Amino acid sequence: MLLSICTLVTGLILLVKGAEILISSAIAIGKNLRISEFFIGLIVVGFGTSLCELVVSIDAVLKGSPDISVGNVIGSNIANILLVTFAAGLTCELKSIKVSKFDLSFHLGTHVIFGLIFVFAFLSTKYGLLFILLFSFYLFRSFKNSDANDKDEIILENDFFSKISFKNPFLYGFPISLFAIGITLFGADITVDSAISISTILDISDSFIGLTIIALGTSLPEIATSVTAAKKGKSNIIVGNIIGSNIYNILLILGFTSLFNSFSYNKDILLDDVYFLSFAAIIFTIFILKRIRIGKKVSLLCFLMYLIYLGNLYLTNF
Repeated sequence: MLLSICTLVTGLILLVKGAEILISSAIAIGKNLRISEFFIGLIVVGFGTSLCELVVSIDAVLKGSPDISVGNVIGSNIANILLVTFAAGLTCELKSIKVSKFDLSFHLGTHVIFGLIFVFAFLSTKYGLLFILLFSFYLFRSFKNSDANDKDEIILENDFFSKISFKNPFLYGFPISLFAIGITLFGADITVDSAISISTILDISDSFIGLTIIALGTSLPEIATSVTAAKKGKSNIIVGNIIGSNIYNILLILGFTSLFNSFSYNKDILLDDVYFLSFAAIIFTIFILKRIRIGKKVSLLCFLMYLIYLGNLYLTNF
């Protein structure tokens, strides 16, 4: 048991560190090659912060534990909305938030569609294809409207990997990125193995592990990115990070994993979590639409909601 816990922690550390190195290196490469800020933000940072969820979900499905995959996505999105808001709002009051109606509507619509499919149907290949098509549409629409959007400058990090990647992208940048992906893949492999081991020892569902420990671990890049942005007063980046990551998680990750023949999950166990995720997405949308300042009071409210969610999850599983 102790060995499994240590292995799980090690795996999560490798996951987060791999994602951090990849993001730093990829941003530096993009800056050197004069790639637009919008492309870097949407593709590089968006994909990088969701990389943990992606590799864990694929690895879990391949190892016959799709409940971890689905639980990870649901739990990560709940953590993104409540914990990222809590951490960022506690660091600095978020105000003057400007988000396009399309992005906000698409974010809420994604959760509504996911919730309806989850409750009244079953995630399968056809819905996986639908999710991927919707994700492709989102990327296309975002690129098309990129010139009209206000974009915050993406700052090059002042760390070792950023510096040498910026200096020579082809000699250092791309190999470092591949190395980071390797670390992340290895971290995902041992994270899933240890999670399966812990769930077997404690006789709890794979989905519970996915909804809690793994979801929290794979959401750390989003939390770290948002806290850094909050310190710099970049409210739009924080909200954009939450919206983008959640859309990536549902449409890209669940869309891709749904294509596997072995993708089958325990729907009944996860229903309450899907309801809570939909509720959190609606509350988040209201906060942004009403331009509510997200300071300490709202942050603590989000944290309290997350604690209530965890408490209910514990009571229903033990």
